[in-house]
Amino acid sequence: MSRQNFSRTTRDDAFLWNARANIGVIDGIAIEEQYMPQKEAGLIYWCENCKFCHTDRMYFDVDHLVPDRQMRGSSNAANTAINAVILCKSYEAGARGCNQAKGARLWPPPGAGLAYTRRELDMNWLEPRLRGANTHWG
Repeated sequence: MSRQNFSRTTRDDAFLWNARANIGVIDGIAIEEQYMPQKEAGLIYWCENCKFCHTDRMYFDVDHLVPDRQMRGSSNAANTAINAVILCKSYEAGARGCNQAKGARLWPPPGAGLAYTRRELDMNWLEPRLRGANTHWG
């Protein structure tokens, strides 16, 4: 069977939820003061693993919370919003985002993500080691 990808609508819905989530109360996220207008406008996306925050969607991707190959044959939920998770991604060599670091694993390894490799872009002022456990994997 081929990989089940998310539809454009599902991806857009996942990004909309992510940006509109009240990131001021999500453990491990503290937006820098200079970015508060973007936060209040719901324009900041965040990685649901390392909690890297940025306004540009190019630094994020929608991935499967439960791998689609584990859901094949038993459910159509593999490519629905309930199975979507926003993970950071990178384009620069050596700056692996959570999505690249995850690869075929069930979750990204500890210390993965743009929160660690592209700290200068991160709108979350908390140091990565202070961000606590990720929200979906433990």
